Amino acid sequence: MRLLMWIMGISLFERLDNDEIRRDSLVKITEVIRDSRLRWYGHVLRMDDEEGVRRDWEEPVRGRRPRRRQKIRWRDKVKEDMERRGLVEDDAFDRRQWRRGRIRQATP
Repeated sequence: MRLLMWIMGISLFERLDNDEIRRDSLVKITEVIRDSRLRWYGHVLRMDDEEGVRRDWEEPVRGRRPRRRQKIRWRDKVKEDMERRGLVEDDAFDRRQWRRGRIRQATP
């Protein structure tokens, strides 16, 4: 419960019931994770091309994916998050707009 309260920005002094915190937490936690994933993606896009992380991001994935249900890659989730919020890669280069207005959905 303490972790949920920390993620949601709730103080111990607010004296909320655990049920109330759990009810509101699921949507909030997924938004916090989505925000941090997009924040890191913007950071990677703004890196120099010589940086290791940037080179790895640009490198195509080798090998074949399994025949059964394919595992979702981090790259696929970022693409899904960007489509959900109506973002394109060029938006990440305006850091102020990217951080303040476009990816901060969980915490105003």
